[in-house]
Amino acid sequence: MKYLITSIMFICGIFQSAHAAPGDAALGLKVGTLGAGVELTMEAVENVNLRFGANYFKLSRQINVEDNDYDMDLKLNSYTAFADWFITDSSFRITAGAFVNENGLTGTSLPSNTYDIGDNTYTSTEVGTLTAKVDFTSVAPYVGIGWGNPLADDNDWSFMVDLGVVFAGKPRLDINSTGGLLSNDPTLQADIAQAEQDFRDTDEIKYLRYYPVISVGLNYRF
Repeated sequence: MKYLITSIMFICGIFQSAHAAPGDAALGLKVGTLGAGVELTMEAVENVNLRFGANYFKLSRQINVEDNDYDMDLKLNSYTAFADWFITDSSFRITAGAFVNENGLTGTSLPSNTYDIGDNTYTSTEVGTLTAKVDFTSVAPYVGIGWGNPLADDNDWSFMVDLGVVFAGKPRLDINSTGGLLSNDPTLQADIAQAEQDFRDTDEIKYLRYYPVISVGLNYRF
């Protein structure tokens, strides 16, 4: 709830500072791969709109990886600033902008028998609680296309669709061991560092640099 309240205050603050004339701004709700969000649209110049938005989603569940159980928390939390260029009189547009990326994935180990870390095997007593966090570059560029103009003259209510990609950068993995007999042991710390490096060197993570954006929204023009 606190993220929803913060997002609404963020959007309202932009709206108040812009002093948009009636019909020159629209407020919308959207849902998609960025989560659920709110968005403010304002006209910049002819055929160009500016959009400012905030998105949020959270998912928690237990997963099993290599016979070890983990509590997983997925958080999608982002703020966006986009410019829409309508190249024709239709609703089709090209979009570019910036994406403030607070998305992340956190996993916390549950009691287990053994853990393979780096080149060694450890017991749960030795490592204590393992926490792994994956995050991304804090600010990333966005490009995409879409359909729908919330400021069009024909209707106060309108739908819009966005298709694009966030260039999120190479993900980072941070692993921590706490409360174990060997949590501060140099060998365990070296194995953790090796596991983090192995993650960075994995070919498959290159695909995580590009986060797909698919969303639909409903807007009301003021």
